[in-house]
Amino acid sequence: MAPRGLKKVLKQTATCKLVGKGQKARFQTAGGTRLRGVTKRLDSNVFSSGTIPASALRSDAPAGGHWRGPGGGRRRGSAVDAQVCRLAGLSAEKRCSSRMLALTRLIFAALECKNLEPIMGQRGVSSELNRIGTAADLVCYDRKEMSLVVVELKCGFSGWRTCSAREEGKSCNLKGALKKAADNTLNRHMAQLALTHHLLCLEKKTLAKLGNIGVGSVSGLLLYANDSGIECYELKPWWIDRAPRVLAQMR
Repeated sequence: MAPRGLKKVLKQTATCKLVGKGQKARFQTAGGTRLRGVTKRLDSNVFSSGTIPASALRSDAPAGGHWRGPGGGRRRGSAVDAQVCRLAGLSAEKRCSSRMLALTRLIFAALECKNLEPIMGQRGVSSELNRIGTAADLVCYDRKEMSLVVVELKCGFSGWRTCSAREEGKSCNLKGALKKAADNTLNRHMAQLALTHHLLCLEKKTLAKLGNIGVGSVSGLLLYANDSGIECYELKPWWIDRAPRVLAQMR
């Protein structure tokens, strides 16, 4: 079971929040400083200018007639993300008794199998120096390791995730600190997770408060969910070591 007060610490120490809706939505600090989104900054400064093949971007048609038609996969992914975020902060008893989409239920079952207890969704992290902000899709507690886990959640993406972007017939790599990594869907998502994880780890006061309640470390997990099942990828030291330089590229 997660330490008492963990959720309270994470809520009270969040360095930014999402304000506004739709195209006007943005992250800003408690002091009102507007922040740029991480995804667009990665696209501009880390991802190559190559094009990822359609086979890598393919997603199986969502189950259920409600999600059929143009944009069905995106609508379903948004609905699942919102539901997971809302239910993550509930007790296990309340969450189990709540109505869930099939994919949402699959995600929480997968987390339970990995001994991960959801604590909250959409926890804001930022760097005011670099003027960027984002949110961890899920923050969980690892009961076995007694640690915090930042989870990057991706719905769909059932295509060939390791198929590299190509430009002028050649495979592309990511740029800067990640130049040794192929520019593919998996590595783009891993770069996003690495940066989100690093931004949380920069919160020294937060880490100190977590240590006081017995949470000793922070790790990362990339979780893909689709009708074929769940696939998880741990955030490896290679990505963690390069995250500070990736952040420097965001300026």
